[in-house]
Amino acid sequence: MQEVIDEPIEVLASFSPVLACVDRPVVKPRIAGNKVMPLVFRWRGKKYQVEKLNLVHRERDGEDIIYYFNVSDAANYFKLAFSTRRLSWRLSEWYATG
Repeated sequence: MQEVIDEPIEVLASFSPVLACVDRPVVKPRIAGNKVMPLVFRWRGKKYQVEKLNLVHRERDGEDIIYYFNVSDAANYFKLAFSTRRLSWRLSEWYATG
């Protein structure tokens, strides 16, 4: 089941040149020379641990650049959006398995 959400979320992310402390995904996006990895996010009062970074892509929206992170936990797939202009995160889409 796919659902378009488009709600603000709180994200704990690593913006470090080296993700030595995170032994997770193979895909490591670069924003302004740094590697970015969403680690945990809170949506509707529930905390979700990112287990895998599946895909990263970006789109231009006027002067803004939006980076999309397709991530997953044990049971769900999420599309997180990071705005470089507003420096904010949103949950764009949610895919539930089963």
